[in-house]
This record gives sequence, structure tokens and C-alpha cells, in this order.
Amino acid sequence: MRYPPYPDTSQGGPPLFPGRRTGGGTVALITVGGLVGAAVVGLLGTLFAYIWVSGRVHENLRFPVEDVTVTSCARDEVTGRPVAGVRVTSEAARPGTYTVHVVFRDLRGGGGRGADAGEGGVTVADLAVGATASRRVTGPVPVWGGAECELGDVTFESTRTAREATSRGR
Repeated sequence: MRYPPYPDTSQGGPPLFPGRRTGGGTVALITVGGLVGAAVVGLLGTLFAYIWVSGRVHENLRFPVEDVTVTSCARDEVTGRPVAGVRVTSEAARPGTYTVHVVFRDLRGGGGRGADAGEGGVTVADLAVGATASRRVTGPVPVWGGAECELGDVTFESTRTAREATSRGR
């Protein structure tokens, strides 16, 4: 007698190691799960790379609104319209044209915030690098109380390409 007693398989008895067999469905499920996991890891890696590169590209980015300040704001005594003084100091890498919009409010109305009194704009054409220009912006309608002037949208359009600016020493 063999110790421990083993079943006699020559007579067609039960299998030696009974249990669940892995069929084709389980193998397919494991394969699909692995592919989905690899796709998720790839997408997360791509997202991380995009965020990292985008931060590096924009680290020295300047916005034109940083070059503009509202220096004064008053109500014109003759017309009653608000008048804002605007100063543009170009910190851009090359010469360009600034378009500045100022939002006006009438402090007499509007429940503490001031009633909307329109918007005015001015263009400073071909401002050199490091140069400063001052302009006046007049509101479109008269205000009855004090005037409030707030810097609105500011855009900058380069008047020279980067290649031209570097070839001329700028």
C-alpha cells in the first residue's frame, strides 16, 4: 500500500486535483483588463507631460494688461462725461500696438457699485520696447455723480515679427 493512499486513476476515478478550470472567458477578461490598465496609465502619463510642458512654455508669459495703468479718473466739468488718464509702458519683447478699453461707472447710481456709464477706448500705435505713452479716454455718456474708471480689456499686437526684432538687435 502506498502512503498516503492515492486514488487509482487507471479505473477512471475522479481527477487528482479537483477544482475550477480557467476557461477562455477568464483569459480574455484578464487580457482586456491589462489592456485597459495600460491605456489608463498611458493617458495619465500623457496628461502629466502636457501639464508639465504647458507650464514650462508659459512660465515667462506676460499679459498686456500688466503694461497699462489708469492714472486719473474725473468728471469733465464742461461735458459731464468721465475722463480717464491711461499710461502704457511697453515691457513687451518687441514693438507693438496696444488697444486699451476703460469701463466707466457713475457713482451716484447702481446701489453702491455705480451705474454703468459705458466704455471708451484708445489705441497706442507702434510703441517701442521700454517706451511710455499717456493718453486720455473719454466716456460716451455724462455721469451725474462722481466717475469711476476701471481698466477693461487690453490687447497687444506686435508690429514686427520675432525674426525682424532679433535681426535688428532687439
